[in-house]
Amino acid sequence: MSSFSYDFSVLGGDARQVFLAEMLAESGRSLCHYALASQPNNCSSVSEHVSIVREAPSLEEACIHSGSVICPFPFTKNGADVSVENSIYRFSIQTLLHLLRPGQSLFAGGIPPSFKKEAAENNVAVFDYADDISLPVYNSISTAEGAICEAILHSPFNLHKSRCAVLGFGKCGHSIVYRLKGLSANVSVFTDNAEESARASVIADKSSGIVFGNSMFHHRVAPVFDIKNQTIINQRA
Repeated sequence: MSSFSYDFSVLGGDARQVFLAEMLAESGRSLCHYALASQPNNCSSVSEHVSIVREAPSLEEACIHSGSVICPFPFTKNGADVSVENSIYRFSIQTLLHLLRPGQSLFAGGIPPSFKKEAAENNVAVFDYADDISLPVYNSISTAEGAICEAILHSPFNLHKSRCAVLGFGKCGHSIVYRLKGLSANVSVFTDNAEESARASVIADKSSGIVFGNSMFHHRVAPVFDIKNQTIINQRA
């Protein structure tokens, strides 16, 4: 759209948004950014195009001058504010919605249905990464590597031959179990879903059905584990 000064505005999020801004700049696109985790490099020197990368002084300036606004994945963590790493840049999803103009496009992951509905009523095109069925599978790889990294950092034991419990066997659970087995861990999966339990039994050493929130599990099973978080537990060898 000729009425916009920039092709894209990149807002908030973590390092992935910074990398995205740099990739867009390398492709020769003009963009402004606001509330990023760090300053992106201006990559125009590696491109034959003249790329413009500018930090907007305010959220309003970032929104009104770009045809496409790119927000993070997840779009919001608390249901009220756009995800940002630095709280001094915090802004609500409603504030953002009111700044968007007809004809603009917004990209983000995990956008609340109410936001989508109101944006559509204002003739703002909304594209939700979470609607791509392949993305959660690829995203589970990062989750799995992060969970295993935390287990290694906080456990006094090697993962090799240690007994690890994974709670749930969805996309993330599957990725975690697959990688733990690659590290020669002894893996047990706990899930209250019969189908998940059956699938887990194919690659895990053990698969057990539990009811999450069951006090017996928390009082009799959890205490024998060294690391307790929502995804992976490393048990004493």
